Amino acid sequence: MVWTSVGQVVNGLTLYRNGSSIDFVTGVSGDTWRTGFRDTDGYYIETVNMPSPYNSYYGYSSLYNYRLRYDYADTGTTFLYAEFTPINSTSMQSLFGTKSITVTAQRPINIYLERELKNTAPTTPGVFTQPTGELETGDPKVFSVGSSSDADGNISKYVWEASINGGSFTKIGETPTNNITYTIPTAKTLKIRVKAVDSQGLESSYRESTVFTVTKPKYFWSKYNIAKQNNYTPGTPTLLSYRLPLGVTLSDSYKLNPLTGEFENSGNIRYWDSGYPNIDWYYINPTQKNVIWKIKEVNYFDSVSQEYVLQGERIYSINSPTDVRGSLIQSGIIAEEGSYPTDGQQSSYWWLRGSRVNQSIAPPGPFTAPETGTVFKPGDKAILAWGTSPAPGVTSYEPERAFNEDGQFTIIGSVKSPNTTYGITNDKTKTKVQFRVRAYDGIKGILSDYIYSDVYTIQHNVIPTILLNTANNFTMSETEGQNEVIVDGSARDTDANDNIIIKMQINDGTIRNIQSALSDGSIPIEFSKKITYSNKRVYDGATPLTNDLPENVDHTLKVWADDGQGGISTIEERKFRVIHNRPPVISGTDDDLGELLEIPSITYQVDDPEKQTATITERINGQVIRTFDAELGKEYKIEIPIEMWIPLQLEQEHKLTIEAKDTFGAKSTRTYTFTRIEDTIQLELKNPFVTDIAATRILVTPDVYLPIGSTIVIEACNNAFDEVPTWEDVTGMAMNKRGFHFTNTEKTAEQWGINIRFTLHKGTAHDQVRFNGFGGAFD
Repeated sequence: MVWTSVGQVVNGLTLYRNGSSIDFVTGVSGDTWRTGFRDTDGYYIETVNMPSPYNSYYGYSSLYNYRLRYDYADTGTTFLYAEFTPINSTSMQSLFGTKSITVTAQRPINIYLERELKNTAPTTPGVFTQPTGELETGDPKVFSVGSSSDADGNISKYVWEASINGGSFTKIGETPTNNITYTIPTAKTLKIRVKAVDSQGLESSYRESTVFTVTKPKYFWSKYNIAKQNNYTPGTPTLLSYRLPLGVTLSDSYKLNPLTGEFENSGNIRYWDSGYPNIDWYYINPTQKNVIWKIKEVNYFDSVSQEYVLQGERIYSINSPTDVRGSLIQSGIIAEEGSYPTDGQQSSYWWLRGSRVNQSIAPPGPFTAPETGTVFKPGDKAILAWGTSPAPGVTSYEPERAFNEDGQFTIIGSVKSPNTTYGITNDKTKTKVQFRVRAYDGIKGILSDYIYSDVYTIQHNVIPTILLNTANNFTMSETEGQNEVIVDGSARDTDANDNIIIKMQINDGTIRNIQSALSDGSIPIEFSKKITYSNKRVYDGATPLTNDLPENVDHTLKVWADDGQGGISTIEERKFRVIHNRPPVISGTDDDLGELLEIPSITYQVDDPEKQTATITERINGQVIRTFDAELGKEYKIEIPIEMWIPLQLEQEHKLTIEAKDTFGAKSTRTYTFTRIEDTIQLELKNPFVTDIAATRILVTPDVYLPIGSTIVIEACNNAFDEVPTWEDVTGMAMNKRGFHFTNTEKTAEQWGINIRFTLHKGTAHDQVRFNGFGGAFD
C-alpha cells in the first residue's frame, strides 16, 4: 500500500528548558505540547495534544491507516515513524494524542500526519479437484483448488496442510499458484486443506478436501528357489615345518577366489631359483591351490634334495557357503509393498521386487527351456521358451543374452511369440551364458521387468569320466589289514592329447595327484594309490593327507579326473570311518586289597585291540618292580620282593600298579591299593657270628620303644649253626642291660656261633613299636 500526507501538524517546533517543564510555541494556533520524557541531551517532548475539535483540521475515515512522521526542520532528515490504526473519530484523537516523540538536540522539527488505504483479506479458495488414479504411498500427486480472489490484487501464496489418519493438520508446503505436487505419505487416510495469503499477511478461510484413502504401493514380485554359493575365506594359520624346493614362484601377497577357494600370487612376484627365500612371502603349490604357505623362518638347506627346510604358516581356504537367488519359479506376483523382501529370503523362497504395478506391465512367466543344468556345445541351437505375460496389451517380447555372468546383456531380437532359438558361440573365452526376456506393450509404449534364466555352461571340451573301484563304507585303524586302503580305478577322455590328472582328497584336506597321463581318446587310463592310516591320520607315503580324524563320524574320500582344459569329471566319493589306536587291556578291575599281613600275589593277563606288542611295567608306590614285553593272552603274576616289602610303612596306604603300553604309546593301568599291617615282627641276624668255642656269656642292649600294651622277647643262642639252635630267653637281662650266661653246652654243627632274635608283639598298643637297633658283646 502507499502512504500519502494528510497535513503538517507542527511546523518548526523548537525545544527549550523552563524549570521542571518545557512549553512550546507551535505553528498552529491552539496546539499544546507537554513534557514527560528525557532524552540523552536533556530535552523533552512526549505528547502531542490536538486542538478540539481536531476534525476541523484533519478528517477521519475507517478505510485508512494513519501514522505520524517528523523530521528536523533545518535538514529534512526523517527522525521517526509512529503508526496507529484508529477505529473511529474518538479513537483517532486518543491514539493521535499519545504518540511519543524524542529528539536528540535543540533543533526545530516538523511533524506530519500520513495515511494509507487499508488492506482486505483474500477469498476462500475454490473446491478441490480429485487427483488422478489411486493414492499409493510414495507417489507424487497433484492437488488443485479453485483460485482465490483479492480486492487489493495482492495474493502472495497458498499455504497447504495435511491431516494423516485423522490427526492434526501440519504444513506440507507453500505455492504461488492454486496447486501443489505432494508425495503421498505412509497412511491409511489423508485430508488436505489450503488457504490464500496476501502480501500483507491477511489470510482467507481454509478450503478442505474430502478424506482420501491411501494404500501401500503395489509391485510385481518374482519368486525363486534358494541356491548355495561358495564363499571361501582364508582359514586360521597353522605353524608347521615343511620343505620348499628351488624353482618355485614366491610373492609378497596373494588373492583368493571366493567361488573356487584357489589362491593365486599377487603383488611382487619372484621366480626363486637361487639365494635365500623371502621371509613373510607366500608360496602356492600349483597342484594344491586351496592352500598357501607363508615363510616365517629358514632352518637349513638340504643339499641332497636341494630343498630348504622351513617353518611356515599353512593357510587353507575355508568355505562358508551363502544363500543366493536360485531358479525362477513364478513371476508377475502382485502384492503391496512389504509383503515380501525387496531382494531376499522369506518362507523358504527368495523374493525379488520388480516395478510398480501402476508404472509397468506384468512380466513374462519363467523360462521353460533350456532345462536347468543344460550344458551347451559350441554351435548348438538353443531353444528358448518362457511363459506369456498376462498383460492384455503385449505386442512383443525382447529376449537378450549375456556371457560369463558379466551382466552385459545384448538383445537377440524382438519376437511376437514366447519362444525363439539362439546359436551357441564358438568363442572359447565364452564359457557361460544366461538369458533374460521382457514384454512390451507397443500401444502404451510400456515395458515389463525382465525375467532371467539360469546360468548355463558352454563346454568347449569333453569332460572326462572316472570309474573308482574302492569299496564304500570302509574302516581304517592301526590293526593290520585295516591300516591301508588301495585307491584304484580308471579315467577316460575322448579328447585326444588332453593331459588327464587323477586327483584325490579326504574331506577338505590336501589335494593329491594320484596319476597323470595323456589321453589317446579311447583307452582308459588306469590308476592305483595306496593310502595308510597311523596315529589318527591318513597318509600318502610319508605325506599326511589329513589332520587328526575324529572317531564315530563319516569321512569322505573324493577322487576325480581333471583334463586341464576346465573339464572335471564327476567326483566319486567313498565314506569311511577311523578307529583310533586303543590302549592295551589289562584283566581284572582296580581294587582295594584292604589290610595285609602277607605279601600279595595277583595274576593278570594283557591283550591289545590292534594286536600290538604290549610293554608291562609293574610298580610298588611308583618304584619299578620289573619291566618286560608281554605275550598277549598269557597269565602273569605280580609279587612284591621281600626287600621291597619290608621297608613299606605300616598302617599307610600303598599302591601296586600294572602298566601296559603299546608301540604307539597308548597305555592303560591297573591299580591295587592296600595297607600293610603287622601284629608281630621277628628279627634275627642274617649271618650269625662264628666262635671258636662255645660262648658262655652275652650282653644285648636293644634301642627300642615299646608303647603300653606291647611286648618284646629277646632270645640268643650259642649254637647258631645247628639245624635246630637252642634259643634261650635273655629278655630280662637285656632290658636291664646286664649280661646273660648261656646254659647250653652242646652243638650238632661243625661250628659254634652266636645269633640273636627279637620278637615284637604289638598287643593292644595304639602307637607304633619302634626298633632302632641294638648293641652288645659276648665271650
